[in-house]
Amino acid sequence: MLKYELYKRKQQLKRFIKKSLSFKPHYETVRQYWVQKLNYKKIDNRLIFFIERCNDKDIIHFGCTDWPIFNPKNNLHIQLAEHTKSIDGFDIDVEGIENLRQYVDQDYYSEYSKIPHKKYDVCLVPETIEHVDNVREFLEHVSRIDATTFLITAPNCFSRKRSKNFFMKKDQFIELVHPDHNYWFSPYTLKNTIEKYTPLKVTMIYLLENNTMVCCEAVKV
Repeated sequence: MLKYELYKRKQQLKRFIKKSLSFKPHYETVRQYWVQKLNYKKIDNRLIFFIERCNDKDIIHFGCTDWPIFNPKNNLHIQLAEHTKSIDGFDIDVEGIENLRQYVDQDYYSEYSKIPHKKYDVCLVPETIEHVDNVREFLEHVSRIDATTFLITAPNCFSRKRSKNFFMKKDQFIELVHPDHNYWFSPYTLKNTIEKYTPLKVTMIYLLENNTMVCCEAVKV
């Protein structure tokens, strides 16, 4: 009887090992229609990346005030202004613009119609798209900017860190998220949204800050 039990367990172990060795990731077990494959580059430091891309260039920065948490010590617009040739700002937060103007005295706009026809090297849209009321309308306005390069970023919904940001109780869902966020984006959905609603073509995808942010680099076609 003991020998039989040992034999049985040995066979179970063999089946388990065989099954483990033949394990396939989920995307290999579903129809390819659902599988979206994207090349990307990993960038550890978001600020250094933006500084390198904006250094000594003419920039327009959407979402420049960091509403509703403005802190001049870590405001991206103020940090970039030290490295750019010029940096204009756009934000619907008029009060925030006046606060920001005390630190960076350049051109600001709060209405799309007020943005002049001006050539920019980079149109920077960092972590703004998830806040807007209408993504399509917002991207249509952004794409009208006369810029050589567009850098559009959003929090990455599929980063491992995000998996720690929600909790489920018996009858309650708890989510750690900015209360003004309206959308979540992944590398594919951000790229797809940009190309679906604008004449922009995404040429590269970056994963920033330990994969917590998606950045799509795009150009007009």
